[in-house]
Amino acid sequence: MDLRVAVVGASLGGLSVANVLQHLGAHVEVFECFPKGFHTRGGALGAVDTELVREIRGDAGSSGHRQIKGHGHFYGDLWQYFYEGLEEGTVHFGVDVQEVLEASSKAPQLLLSDGPREFDLIVGADGGKSSIRPYVTKKLPTYAGYTLWRGLVPTKGIAGPPSGSATIGGAEYQTLGFPCPGPEDTGTLWNCGVYMAIPEINVEAPTRNRQVREGMKKVPDWFIPFVRHFFGDTNAKFWEECSEKGKVSPHPVWELAADRVVNGRIILLGDAAHMASPRTGAGAYTAMSDAVMLGAALQREKTLEEALQIYNDDTVKRGQQLFQQSRQAASYFAPSGWKPVSPAKLLEDALLRRKAEEAKSEKGLIKQFQGCFR
Repeated sequence: MDLRVAVVGASLGGLSVANVLQHLGAHVEVFECFPKGFHTRGGALGAVDTELVREIRGDAGSSGHRQIKGHGHFYGDLWQYFYEGLEEGTVHFGVDVQEVLEASSKAPQLLLSDGPREFDLIVGADGGKSSIRPYVTKKLPTYAGYTLWRGLVPTKGIAGPPSGSATIGGAEYQTLGFPCPGPEDTGTLWNCGVYMAIPEINVEAPTRNRQVREGMKKVPDWFIPFVRHFFGDTNAKFWEECSEKGKVSPHPVWELAADRVVNGRIILLGDAAHMASPRTGAGAYTAMSDAVMLGAALQREKTLEEALQIYNDDTVKRGQQLFQQSRQAASYFAPSGWKPVSPAKLLEDALLRRKAEEAKSEKGLIKQFQGCFR
């Protein structure tokens, strides 16, 4: 396959498609705006299809050169496995794609800081706020109505994971977590989350590669008191230690099922094409499936146009199915008809009610006490 392919974005989806296309003989270059790799990135995947991973790396049917865990796989380990499968110099870090030129031609160009580069195919695998998506579709992500507050902290000396739930105004609020392998210098991590219904006005739009701006990294004043009031002291103690010794950051849940993922020689993959709740457990898996589907279509079909049409139809269909799964998950945390109320307001109202109840109870005790002396 004599194709020059640019992949924008070097997360799991981007590295997956780069591996698949290199195995087919394409000359692939990956452009990532962040200055280094994600091999030390915290977090875990709920489950990993090990055969799919080996198919991406090109060693399907074999044991591979490293053991691949099937559950609770540390994100950075899998990222490193895909990165090692690429030819040296394939991935360019710290390169920001400014725009696409000649987007409707058979040789679209990426405008980089050092000038335009021409390719036969451009793959947008650049996450929720994709810079490539507008060249393919006008469809935008929509907020699911709730946010995952994610915590990562070394397990040593910290009891966990937290678990609990509360139903407030018809919406479910949950906290849960599990241990996962971390980088060598940190050891095992608690990977935990709190699902909270939060009005859209109080959240950020999806950012490139889902990174959180500096202003959002500070845990808000209401967070720990909210957890303490609705989930109890044990949960609050964990999140206090997590915020002090680890990292707590908000991840608003955005959903997307693009109406098209191919426009000419520009295609979308992963979160650029479809976004869903982490509760589906299918985000990374679907991105990797996109890569394999693209490779299969390119191998099977006689022309590039036919292959891309097959890829488009299949990916759009799978994206719609994933969207429906995500909508089902949203029904728990932001049910239909839910009146948006911020957690800070919920906490304030709950504390006022408790104060009023305590005052009423105290008044009743005083009245009862006074009655004893009549």
